[in-house]
Amino acid sequence: MSVFYRFQDSGLDDWDKSNNYVQMGFRPGFAIQARELTQMQTILQSQITALSRRFFKSGSIMDGNLSFTSGAGGSWSATLGSGYVYIEPTNKDLGYYVYIPDNILWTNIPTAAGQRTFVYIRWEEVQANPDGNEFPAQGGYAKVIVDGSLKDNAQGYANHSAPGASRYQINITGQGSYISGQGELPVNSAIVAYIEDGVPRYWDTGSPV
Repeated sequence: MSVFYRFQDSGLDDWDKSNNYVQMGFRPGFAIQARELTQMQTILQSQITALSRRFFKSGSIMDGNLSFTSGAGGSWSATLGSGYVYIEPTNKDLGYYVYIPDNILWTNIPTAAGQRTFVYIRWEEVQANPDGNEFPAQGGYAKVIVDGSLKDNAQGYANHSAPGASRYQINITGQGSYISGQGELPVNSAIVAYIEDGVPRYWDTGSPV
């Protein structure tokens, strides 16, 4: 069974990559199931993920500018500008391109001779529902929040204010660093770069920043 995001309060998507279903065919005169609409997105995302893994790692920077500045005592600071980062949620089979709206700043990044310092970002998974109840993250599912603005806004129509679809979000929540052998990558985090022998390098390519 594939492991990917499933909506906590519906469980309609039971797509399995081992079945090799790569496209949906909707037939005239037959109702479309909610599960089929959700699985169609999962199929497309699985194809994107397979291609992405050929070129990227979780934490690969797509278009944001990353810069480092050395400081006193071997410490560093860094800035990652707004843009997209490729992220594969922890223990999931699918990856996503997540937009960072604001600059991410690191200060006092430590280094040690002969060791790598890893620089990472942290995220959280959120399911936003238009109504219902909120739930904490549990059993591998994202936490559930309620956002009333997601209700149908078709003013003047019979379905005005009708509940709409749930949304799955990945939000960047923080950043950090650690020296190899003196720490470890937290859960729901992705390395974006590392510093080795006084040279900052991209995590996915190892090329200098």
